[in-house]
Amino acid sequence: MSTPPRRRSRRLATGATASSAAAPSPDTPPPARLLDLPTELLVRALSRCDPADIARVAAVSLLFHASLALEGIRLWAQERGFELPAQPEGESCAVRWLCYSALLRESNPPARAAAGERHSLFIDGEGRLSSCGSTPPYYPGLLGHGEGVTRLNTPTRLPSTLGDERVESVSARGWHSLALTAGGAVWSWGSGVFGRLGHSDEHTQWQPKKIEALAGQRVIAVSAGTAHSLARTADGSVWSWGYGSRGRLGHGDQQSQLIPKKVEALAGRR
Repeated sequence: MSTPPRRRSRRLATGATASSAAAPSPDTPPPARLLDLPTELLVRALSRCDPADIARVAAVSLLFHASLALEGIRLWAQERGFELPAQPEGESCAVRWLCYSALLRESNPPARAAAGERHSLFIDGEGRLSSCGSTPPYYPGLLGHGEGVTRLNTPTRLPSTLGDERVESVSARGWHSLALTAGGAVWSWGSGVFGRLGHSDEHTQWQPKKIEALAGQRVIAVSAGTAHSLARTADGSVWSWGYGSRGRLGHGDQQSQLIPKKVEALAGRR
């Protein structure tokens, strides 16, 4: 009569080394659910995935909760040097918002330096602006250091702190410059001819001045043209202002705009 086969034990064999003393008891069952694992481990594992995949899993899996997905996306961005913006009012899904923001920042990394025709701009590690170059009488205010400063041979910090906000990106051209802060505000300085600075006039600005017409918008990207400027907001809208000749502002005419105006032809596109 044959001997019946022995059942394989579910218990793990204990090791003989000293290191095995710190290991979990062999009687401790493995985690029954994914969420029973340490949160820090789960977040780090999630951060190895694409934000879109994290958002999809969070949407269809009962094992995930929103906070876990949010932390995973934030860590993904942090490891790439991105600082994701806060969730705006009116956006109901935090996971969707962070996913969109993370992918947008990856495809459009912020400009930490910008080259104009006669000046250069730099953002240091503290989020402060510096500039160097020259500003002849017919290119007023390019350096952003105030009236009377016409030449800087080395990068020098601007006296303005831009509302004590970190500067995220900059854009510069021959006549003016734009800076975007972490809070989504836009600042401009230089020659105001044609309204390229967006302050409802054509005055020169010797130091950065906040564009109040965009105060109710969360801007995520800016671009300075020769005689006009552009801004893109978190909801996908595009705003333009300055010299309207040749239809460069996108408003269906050739009128100049002294303050930012939404480009209606792009409404609804993200």
